[in-house]
Amino acid sequence: MPDRRRFLRHAVTLGSLPAVLSLSGCESLIDVLGGACPEIPADSGGIDWTPDVMHPVFFGLKDYTTADGAPSTLRVFFPSHQTPFDGGARSILKTCLDRWPTVLFLHGQPPCLTDASYYLRWRRIPEMLARSGYVVVVPKYSPALAGPDSPLIAFANSLIDWTRTTWEHARWVDKRPEAVALIGHSFGALLSAQVARNRGNVGAFVGLSGAWDELHGVDNDVPGLLAGINAPSMFMWGNNLFFEDMDSHDLWKNIPNKKYAFEHPGEHLDYLPGGVQCDKPRGACLPIERVSAELTTLFLQRVFPLVRSATQIPIDLKPPSVILSAKQQFYGGADFTGLGAMEGNAACKGATLRWRDGTQEGSRALA
Repeated sequence: MPDRRRFLRHAVTLGSLPAVLSLSGCESLIDVLGGACPEIPADSGGIDWTPDVMHPVFFGLKDYTTADGAPSTLRVFFPSHQTPFDGGARSILKTCLDRWPTVLFLHGQPPCLTDASYYLRWRRIPEMLARSGYVVVVPKYSPALAGPDSPLIAFANSLIDWTRTTWEHARWVDKRPEAVALIGHSFGALLSAQVARNRGNVGAFVGLSGAWDELHGVDNDVPGLLAGINAPSMFMWGNNLFFEDMDSHDLWKNIPNKKYAFEHPGEHLDYLPGGVQCDKPRGACLPIERVSAELTTLFLQRVFPLVRSATQIPIDLKPPSVILSAKQQFYGGADFTGLGAMEGNAACKGATLRWRDGTQEGSRALA
């Protein structure tokens, strides 16, 4: 540990870490990063930058069950230096100076109630986040409408705590209390909001088409629930679906914290890849699946970045221009094909991003 501490102090002195980190003292930074450097240099894969949305790496994933000590059957996505062509399971990216924040993704009710593998269909958002330096946990569970005392809140917290303390790669996870984000779709958005309020100190929250109108009968103080998250928030919803429209009850308007809204002309399940949705319709604006992942990752990069990332995302979430090294180009800079495909797409007309950050408010049309 003394050698580890000397290494980190030397890194701060030389400027390898952002100067802002030294404001709270080197000792605090050491506590965040922990005492682990890769025992095998190859575990860093030659990655000499901090992954983020504009400088991604590859991703890996692994499935766990209760037999592995996990709280439930789940899938974990994580940053990896190994390419899809390396064969076998990809390993988590290990560096001395980076630790990966935890993101919990909670799905909603499956459109096909007999679909036992519904949680595995959620890939686009977890993959993009993992490539950008986040560890994303996607559990299998049974949604059930519940209030503030629901046992599902404790269940969700157990998933976060397992990832940060017990998971086989927990030593590479950012241990700061606030290094946790919650993302949920439909019922998962409602549960994620309750978990975020329950924890009281999270880095960010993203709700995709939350069925907020349904929650009014269980948690009558829905505005209080959303205001109680006390973290930067992003909400997405289809503007033709009343039960998820956050403007119908002025929900979005009355949230006091830093917030974003992506309103689109889509259906409830347009965040999933195409395919069988049972009897649930799919909207004509096909880029929504990709755009939801791109905006989510850009939002997290702006409000909830990795400790060492120096990439600044503007308030309007437009991807900034960056210069990539040859090695970074090999791993593939994010090209934001969804946002590009949405521009000028008649089927996506009405797709809008808006925001309020302190005294700054604005919006921009995405199609």
